[in-house]
Amino acid sequence: MSAQPLCHMAELPNPGSRELKIAGESCFVVRRGQALFAYRNHCPHTGAPLNLMPDRFLDYDRRYIQCSTHGALFEMDSGQCIAGPCAGQYLDMVPCHIENGTLYLREDPATDDIG
Repeated sequence: MSAQPLCHMAELPNPGSRELKIAGESCFVVRRGQALFAYRNHCPHTGAPLNLMPDRFLDYDRRYIQCSTHGALFEMDSGQCIAGPCAGQYLDMVPCHIENGTLYLREDPATDDIG
């Protein structure tokens, strides 16, 4: 089975974000430099989606992922909350890998419960 392509790096500004569906579930991808990170689109504090507007997941300075409900800030590369009511908690990362500038869903049944 071939890996599922999710998006190409060139489709996102640097830094930037994009909402997408993975196996019918709301997720999003963030880009910083030559790195892409994918997460499930729900806040660990409330379970609500992180964004109110399509593709808007970053704070004003585009340094952190920000929850639109209560302003919690999450690191782009780890998903760890560094400020807000869920400080110390993590976003659910979607297991992916980058190949030739394209982000693919990792197809490892032992660790991947999406797809």
